[in-house]
Order: sequence, then structure tokens, then C-alpha cells
Amino acid sequence: MTRIPRWPAVGLALALGACSDIAPPVRNDLYEWRLIVPNATSTALDSLSFQWPHDRLPVRIWAEDAAGLPGYVAGGIAAWRPAFLYDEFDATLVGDSAAADVIVRASSPPGPALSRVRLHAVAPECDGATDLDISDDHTQLRLPVRVYVNPGFTPDAAALDRCMALTTTHELGHALGIFRHSPETTDLMYSDPTVEAPTERDLGTAEILYHVKPNLVPVNGER
Repeated sequence: MTRIPRWPAVGLALALGACSDIAPPVRNDLYEWRLIVPNATSTALDSLSFQWPHDRLPVRIWAEDAAGLPGYVAGGIAAWRPAFLYDEFDATLVGDSAAADVIVRASSPPGPALSRVRLHAVAPECDGATDLDISDDHTQLRLPVRVYVNPGFTPDAAALDRCMALTTTHELGHALGIFRHSPETTDLMYSDPTVEAPTERDLGTAEILYHVKPNLVPVNGER
């Protein structure tokens, strides 16, 4: 496995060019959000960054009516909104999965990942995953993004409720563009999250990524 160097947060913020007319806020406590993947034609590594374009907002999310998932998704959308001071991102629940940009199901992901990338999260009483279908030339993210939140089984209903809420919000963080896990155990976007809401570091990372020019664009794919 190729080890990717961790960049200092200040250097990360200064090295990346803003793509918005609105100057990005100054953030000194960030983590690497971009997906690092092998280049298809060389030994180089590609850094893939994604943000939902303004003309596709609000992002349409369909949630399966199972295990209380629509409520958890609504809570997750609300939890990420404070990151975006200038309406850079927003999402809404829709009732038709065929019209959705993001599909969220209360189950384990099916078999081997059909998409190029599967991002896993493991929380104490449940688990989640987000599938990203990225084109071979690393220029397109094929929609819909598929999210899975598996309630599993636990006799403690309160613990399951907390786990479902934090895992759903974590997976929505991937769907909005945070394609890496935080290295900090105290962040919601850590691979084994334990906190119930995005931390200031999570929110700051989400905010900054929407002020960096992306190299992936969303396109409609197979549903």
C-alpha cells in the first residue's frame, strides 16, 4: 500500500487555489479530504476532489423508508449546513429514488464494490459505506452516489439510535465531497466515528473543499 504523506493544514489551505468569487474563510485546522488513487496510465497518483456544482443544488437525496432512515438523513443534512456560510451546498429529501442524486439504504452494501471506490465506516452498533462510481479517466463521478447504513442488531435501542444517527451523518459527509477519513479519532469523519455531530475540524474541511476547484464533475449514470 502506498503511504500518502499527511500535509500540514496551513500549507494545505494556502497551496490550494480558490475557485469561488467569495474568498474562502481562513482555516488552520483541516485534514486531507481528496481521494488519492493510482493514475490509470502511469505510476503517478491522482488527487480527486469533488463538490456539487451550484446548478445542481439542492442535492436530491432519497432515503429508504426503513429503520428510521429518512429522519436520520434529515438530521444529517441539518448537521452539515453550518459548514456552508454562503450556501455553497444544500440537500433535500425526495420521494422518488429515480430522481435522486444520492440513494441511501438501510442495509449492508451488496457484494464486491461495483464502483471504483467504497468508503467504509464502522461504529459501535452499526456500520456504513458510501460507493463512488468514478470514471476510468478520473474526470467524472457517475450518479447516483450510493450510501448504505446497516442497523445490524443490538438489544440497546438507545445505542442503536445514536449509532444510526452518527453513521448516517458521517456517510453524508462522504457524499458531499469529503472523500477521505479524518486521522483524528475525535472527528465525525474518522473511520470509526464516536461523536454525534461534525466537529469544527469536520465543518472547516467541508467548507474549504467548496472553495477549491474540483476535478470531478457529476454525470448521470446507471440507476
